[in-house]
Amino acid sequence: MKKPAAIKINLVPQDPFFETPLGKALRWALSVGRYLVIFTELIVILSFVSRFSLDRQVTDLNEALNQKQTIIESYGELEAQVKETQAKIDQYGQVEQQSNIADVFPKLSRITPQDIKLDQLVVKLDTVSLAGTAFANDSLNILINNLQLSPDFFNVSVDKIETGDRKNPGFHFQIHANTQAPVLTKSAPAPVEKVNVLDRTQGL
Repeated sequence: MKKPAAIKINLVPQDPFFETPLGKALRWALSVGRYLVIFTELIVILSFVSRFSLDRQVTDLNEALNQKQTIIESYGELEAQVKETQAKIDQYGQVEQQSNIADVFPKLSRITPQDIKLDQLVVKLDTVSLAGTAFANDSLNILINNLQLSPDFFNVSVDKIETGDRKNPGFHFQIHANTQAPVLTKSAPAPVEKVNVLDRTQGL
């Protein structure tokens, strides 16, 4: 025997408005709108929850910045001390150079012959360079010998000697020397060669 077919009875009268295109659009909007509202609420909840995580990260970054700022400020005093020390060292170097320049002039004047004309004199912290003209060969030789024999100048080197012409007669020279003694380093003693006694006695 066949089962009787199920019969659905809907006693609610159908509104003919929902059969129109506008009614169908409203019914679709009402059905889909629920899901849109739920999806929007989920986004709002996730944003609200993520705000706590972002606030925590911002707090951690601010604390890290404050710690680094404190460390940098602590090094500020050390940097100021280093700059002050460097400025004092520079001032000391300038004073030492000025004192060296003041000492070099009388030392050079004592050993320079009168017929030598100095055109250029450059004095640094530990070196001196002089250029000029000697009107006699003997005067130039005396100047070079005096520089080499003087206890105030070291490593004397003649950089240039040129013979002048009719307009500029004489010998044009350029000499370089140190005003401080070179630092001597102790050399290691030479190894002593061991000699076998049998070699000297030829095996006797």
